[in-house]
Amino acid sequence: MQSLNLEPTQRLNVDLPQSQYFALKSYALHANKTVSQLVRESLQQVVDYDAWFRARVEAARAEAADPEQPKYTPEDWQAIRKTKLSKAKKLAAAVPAKSTSRKSKQSA
Repeated sequence: MQSLNLEPTQRLNVDLPQSQYFALKSYALHANKTVSQLVRESLQQVVDYDAWFRARVEAARAEAADPEQPKYTPEDWQAIRKTKLSKAKKLAAAVPAKSTSRKSKQSA
């Protein structure tokens, strides 16, 4: 009987505790894949995430080095932070507290 596996056969040496291996094997059976396929897919996802993250870091560095970007001083950031905190406090004060409404309902 011929194997329908079109991927090149390559042994992946991964050390797993027996319980984790059997859990992975069970998941692989439900997904109609082999354990090696799952490990390869996981490793590919790690590589893809690493490339995406590296691109994000490079973009952030390029943006930070861009002379056209506005530069904020620590005082500017403190002013922005104070403004945001005051807005948040105003919103919190405008919303009635839930715990006081429960007490008033229980005492009535």
